[in-house]
Amino acid sequence: MLADGGSARVVLMADDSDTTPAMVSVYHGCFRGQAVLLKEEPTEIVIKTPSMIEFMETISRIKDLPFDPRLVRVRLPALNSSRILSIAGDLRYPAPGVTPKQTLLCYGSSITQGASAVPPEGTYAAQCARRLGLDLINLGFAGSAEMDAAISAHIAARTDWDIAVLEMGINVRGWPNEKFQEAVTRFVGTVVAAHPDKLIFCIDLFTHYADFKASAPKAEAFRKIVQEVAAGTDSSRVIHVDGRMLLEDPSGLLTDLVHPGHEGMQEMGDNLAALIRRSMENVQKKN
Repeated sequence: MLADGGSARVVLMADDSDTTPAMVSVYHGCFRGQAVLLKEEPTEIVIKTPSMIEFMETISRIKDLPFDPRLVRVRLPALNSSRILSIAGDLRYPAPGVTPKQTLLCYGSSITQGASAVPPEGTYAAQCARRLGLDLINLGFAGSAEMDAAISAHIAARTDWDIAVLEMGINVRGWPNEKFQEAVTRFVGTVVAAHPDKLIFCIDLFTHYADFKASAPKAEAFRKIVQEVAAGTDSSRVIHVDGRMLLEDPSGLLTDLVHPGHEGMQEMGDNLAALIRRSMENVQKKN
C-alpha cells in the first residue's frame, strides 16, 4: 500500500516474447490505473495515489467492493515470463481486511493460465473471480496440465483457497482413456480428501474444433470420465462442469479453434461465476 502522498517505482521486464503481448495492469483496489506493455528491456512503472482516491473509497464502501482502493496490485502478464528487477518507494505491507475474504483457485491448461488474454485481468479465471468478489490463485500450466501427482498434492496442502476449479483434458488428448481416468481419479481424489467441505468444480474439455465433427469419440470419452470421477467422490460439493456450457458461442474462439479470445474468455467467466454463485447459495441453504 502507498503512504499518503507517496509514490513507488517498479521496474519489470519480459523474459520472453509471445503472440500475446506482455501486458501489466496496475490496480488501485478494484480500479485499474495503468496498462503497461513490457518488452525485453527494463520498464519502469511509476505508481502514485490517484487524484480520485477519496471517491474511490466512497464507492468501494457503498458497493462493498472486495479490494481496498489504497491497496496497489501490479498484475503481471498471464502467459509471458516476466522479471521483477526492483521495487522501491513509500510502501507498507497491506493491513488486514483490504483483500477479499475468500479465494478462488483455478488449475488447468493454457486456457486457464490465460493464453490470448492480453491484460492479465482478461483470463476467464480472473473474470470469474472478479464477478464473485474473490481473490484468485491461477495455477494454469500452458501445454502441460497433465494432472500431475505433485500438483494435486500442492493444491491439497494449501490452506489459502476456499473454492477450486480443476480444468482437465485438453493437454492430454493423445492419452489412452484408461490413463486419463487414472490421472483424473487420483488428481481429484487427492484434493477432495484434503478439503472435503470445500466446493470443487471439475471442468472437462471446453468447446473446441472436435465438438463440430460428426464423431468425436475422444472428447466424448474424456467428458464422461470427468463426469464419472466427480460423481464417484459421492460429495455434493464436487461438481462436474461440461466445458461446452461455459463457452457456448464458438465465435469466441481464436482461429486455432482451441483457445478462447477476448469474447470467449468473458463468456466463460460470466457463466462459471453464475454456476459457482448458485452452488454457493445451495450450500448456504443446506447449512
